[in-house]
Amino acid sequence: MRTQNFSQILFDALQYSGNDRYNISRETFGQFRDFCNSRIREAWENQLWADVCRVAEFTAVVDASGVTYFIPDAECGEVLGVYTLNPLVSSRAVGMNYQLYDTGTELRIVLETTTIATGWYYYRTKVPSLTGELFDPVTVYYAGSQVYFDSGSSTGTYIPVSGKPHSANFYTCLETTSAGQSPSTAPTKWKIEKIPYIFSQFMAWGACANWFASETLLQEALAIDSKARLLLEDEMDKQVNQQNQIPKLKFTNPYSR
Repeated sequence: MRTQNFSQILFDALQYSGNDRYNISRETFGQFRDFCNSRIREAWENQLWADVCRVAEFTAVVDASGVTYFIPDAECGEVLGVYTLNPLVSSRAVGMNYQLYDTGTELRIVLETTTIATGWYYYRTKVPSLTGELFDPVTVYYAGSQVYFDSGSSTGTYIPVSGKPHSANFYTCLETTSAGQSPSTAPTKWKIEKIPYIFSQFMAWGACANWFASETLLQEALAIDSKARLLLEDEMDKQVNQQNQIPKLKFTNPYSR
């Protein structure tokens, strides 16, 4: 998947809205981060994007009541289809009826059959959550916390460091760090929150529209929001018409041998 650094999205959003990308306060950063956080979910769940949808194999389980089910992978956001065979390699893959059932502790995909042991499912991955503050080298971070960190300069900074590339993104902590253990010095303790390139301009213009709305400039916000949505439509047009990828999996001749 082609990705985009959040720092570039932030700079674009600030420039489009008339703010100064070289004078970013903690409050301005937090405001545009939250705008982008809402916009990435809107884009992510808008269509069946090839960048965020996956196919995986499952092994079915039968409980004491005779219910057949499987538990999707932890990165699964929504299950979009369940098949008898791998739909990417076989034209004999047949879609199966299924039901979503939340036990309160886990999501189960219940199948309307007791005869299948393995199969495949098509799903959309979870939307990343963008919530981090600047990385602080004297802070101990615990699993689940998030920081904004520039891997180009190996520091927490909103703006580029002179002479160094600027590649700032959000990183989620996977295990407790010691003070100073950053995504650069302790990469196994951090996971980058990747942003698909195809969403970058929608997020930037969308955040710009949100900023105008927050300033009660509603007419301007509406016009810019329309531009953002057209950009998202353009990305789907690229996927469907330029890359010849229909927005859903289709399978023919399911009974062919």
